[in-house]
Amino acid sequence: MIGIIYYAYGAPKSLDDVTPYFSHIMKGKTPPPQVIANVTAQFKKLGGVDPLAANTGRIAKGLEHALQKRLSQTVKVYNAYKHTEPYIPNVIDTMLKDGITTVITLPVNPIMSSGASAFHDEVKSLLEGHHVTVIPAKNWHLNAELLAVYQDRIRRAYEWMPAEKRAKTHVLYTVHSQPIDPERNESYVRQFTELAEAVSKVAQIDNWHITYRSGHGKGDWLGPNVRDSIYTLHGEGAQGFVTCELLSLSADIESYFEIGSECQRVCEELQVEFAQAEFPGDSYDTIQALAAIVESFIPTESQLRS
Repeated sequence: MIGIIYYAYGAPKSLDDVTPYFSHIMKGKTPPPQVIANVTAQFKKLGGVDPLAANTGRIAKGLEHALQKRLSQTVKVYNAYKHTEPYIPNVIDTMLKDGITTVITLPVNPIMSSGASAFHDEVKSLLEGHHVTVIPAKNWHLNAELLAVYQDRIRRAYEWMPAEKRAKTHVLYTVHSQPIDPERNESYVRQFTELAEAVSKVAQIDNWHITYRSGHGKGDWLGPNVRDSIYTLHGEGAQGFVTCELLSLSADIESYFEIGSECQRVCEELQVEFAQAEFPGDSYDTIQALAAIVESFIPTESQLRS
């Protein structure tokens, strides 16, 4: 039986989960009250549940259904998170009890972030000594069906701009910034750039830029910052901006606001047009793209027997 672990960093299911979530991130330390207050305020501002938790749960169910229609082998899809339940070790225990013999690790990240890399390694380590084949799903950021999903999101946001301003509308792709370390950044930046370039090509976007978020203005982090880029490009004549996050298929609170309302405020200040491209999320086209990606990693029955 084949098991797929669909992984994300963390997905609070309730406002009550915010404190333990950040305590887990801080290795058991109690987060400062102001940190919890600020994060809780962001969730309340959203006016709904955490989109990452909602999306990843529905994606797992949809992906399992899609794969069972494509494959003759039995497939189960499990959610796992680093900093909220269900944790990776617990999911591995469940999979072993279920009789899983092949595990495919699939992160929510199209590009190879440090977190995604650690996830692949942790699952491999936990399954050492068990008679289980572990297959890390890596380097799928240029999958044609995935590019079609992003093409849809970008074109919809771009065409939302007034027609007379589209020629001067710029698409700003973002991912979470990282401390500058050329060796460690190489794969991250390369795959980010490759994905942005490929999406722009299929979406027929000429004015596009690589930008970063969450660097908090630190000079020793990858840049440019997405908001700084808006100011710079506006000074060069840009009249509209579309932001698009490429690190995660599903929105989290941080990315949602940083490329959404925070960039929108800058555009309102500059009196230029703004649109935030939708995340792929748990839509039908995203699930079908993920099913195709996973299927490409699954060995044939003859390969599994050999």
